[in-house]
Parts: sequence; C-alpha cells; structure tokens
Amino acid sequence: MRAFRVFARLMFAAVLAATGPAVVRAQQQPGGVTATPEGASPLGGPVFANPAPPGPGVPRDDILEVMVRSALITLNDANASGNYAVLGTRMHSEFRQQVPPDSLAGIFAAFRTNRIDLAPLLVHKVAFTEAAAVDANGILSAKGRFETRPWRTSFDLAWRLEGGRWMLWKINVQARPPEP
Repeated sequence: MRAFRVFARLMFAAVLAATGPAVVRAQQQPGGVTATPEGASPLGGPVFANPAPPGPGVPRDDILEVMVRSALITLNDANASGNYAVLGTRMHSEFRQQVPPDSLAGIFAAFRTNRIDLAPLLVHKVAFTEAAAVDANGILSAKGRFETRPWRTSFDLAWRLEGGRWMLWKINVQARPPEP
C-alpha cells in the first residue's frame, strides 16, 4: 500500500514537471484589465469580450425569456410580501408616476387573497403566443403563457428603454384554474 502511494506521488510530480511552463498566471493591470503574456491563455481558459449590447430592437429569445421570468418572480415576491416597492423600482419612471406601489398592491390584491404562487412557473417552458416586437413608440411587448397544467398562466408584458435598460411598462398576468 505504501509503495502504491509513493508511486502515485512520483507520477504526479512527473506530470507536473512535464507541464510546468504551460500554466500561465493572468496579471492584473490598471483599470481592472487582466493581461497574460503573449500567446498564453489565462488560468481557466481564454477570456472573450462581451458581445455588443443589443440596440433598441427585440432582445434574443433567451434574454427575453429571462426578462419575462424576472418580471413574474418580482411580482410574485411583491405579492408574497405585500411590499410592491421593489416591483415599482423595476417599472419605467413614467409608469411609476402614474401607478405608485400602493396602487400596485390594490391591482394585484386577488393574487394575495387567493394565495397564487407564481414561483413554480420558473421550471416550466415559456411559450410566446406572439412574436415579441418593438412598436413605433419604442415599447417592447411580449405575450405568452407557461406550459402549466391544470392551471393556465398567461402574461402580457411590455418594457420601455430608460437609461439604456428595459424597464417594465406594462404587466398583465392571468392565472386561471382548469376549465370544468
């Protein structure tokens, strides 16, 4: 047994010696940029620049799906806590002026009184019923449903750019029990 351990350590040392100079550490440069010596990859593999942010057009499908899920889980958290301030901060400033958090509490009261929990939706597939589009006013809309049974949960959401970020402009969610 002891001979096996000694042999294993020797093999490990031999492998390290054979690959020694191939491991290169990245060096932190001023401004937070990480640099490596010419032609070498940093530990963990190559680093690629972020893609250019999408313009005011429709985001990619995966990003749009995250936007939908994020809006609904924020609504769910507001319903669970009774505190709509965070949902209000996710809204476009013009929407917030027209519909303050106290008004949101009244609008979504049925979700609280019926104890509708939207959190389990996160594991279900999003099915868009219409292609997402940006209208002439710059409003991005997404309509669809979650593949849930027996309940049917649909959404009609819209966002508007503010400060380079898509902020909620409209949130309409329906959770319906199965039809008899």
